[in-house]
Amino acid sequence: MMRPYVNLASTLCVYFLSFFHFESALAQTAPDKGYEPPLYRNVLDLPPPQLPATTEVRLLADDDFAPYSFLSSSGAPGGLSVELAMAACAELGIRCTVSALPFAEILPALARGEGDVAISGPRLDEASVREALATRPYFRTMGRFAVQTANPVTDAGVAALAGKRIAVTAKTLHARWLETYYTGSEIVPFEDAATAADALRTGKADILFGDNVQLIYWTSGQASGGCCRLLGGAYSDAGHFSRNFVFMVQKQKPELRAAFDYGLDMAQKNGATARILKAYFPLSPW
Repeated sequence: MMRPYVNLASTLCVYFLSFFHFESALAQTAPDKGYEPPLYRNVLDLPPPQLPATTEVRLLADDDFAPYSFLSSSGAPGGLSVELAMAACAELGIRCTVSALPFAEILPALARGEGDVAISGPRLDEASVREALATRPYFRTMGRFAVQTANPVTDAGVAALAGKRIAVTAKTLHARWLETYYTGSEIVPFEDAATAADALRTGKADILFGDNVQLIYWTSGQASGGCCRLLGGAYSDAGHFSRNFVFMVQKQKPELRAAFDYGLDMAQKNGATARILKAYFPLSPW
């Protein structure tokens, strides 16, 4: 089973480790209280599930998939997906524990009954849905443009970027998307995300395109040196770089899948999801 980012030249984890330690990055970038987090879920009007008060759920998380899940400096699992799962558990009134595993071990552990719900890591695809039940999505990957702060451009549309040099990581889905839609621009591929970002910082490129979350952290963090800003909002394209994030539940437990869909709905409705998104994203991910 592949990660959502496996076909990119660098994963989020590599990106974070290349530029700055993830936990210190959170401390350095205070959340922008001015943005309203997007509502990724269409909340359904359903009655709460009837789970026994003694229900205990074992959650499995990828141990190296920042900012969604990772091992903190104390060794405890943390991350956006971990906190969302615990918020859903709180809404359900059940006890949940989290175990962090290497990516390749998560679905096999779920299939062996060593956990009940995989909350990060496995990609939602035909293979995974044969092995487990998927909740409705709680987040999705998207693309984003960035420019130098002094650049007066305000529009990331095809016409506005015609003739501009757009830096991108070579041989990625982001690069293919640009090659498909931004044919009037000069696409400048670089070996990895760090080199592409540095090209924008140093003026070797006019625009940078890449993963939405990567660029939120880069523009807000020390590596950019305050050089650059996001250009417009995020782009979603399921045919290229956008992937839905879901929880994967043991195949024989449809009632647990329904319960976590309800818990995630209530976490969004009651504001827990917004608080968690703001804690992890200093700028709007939409």
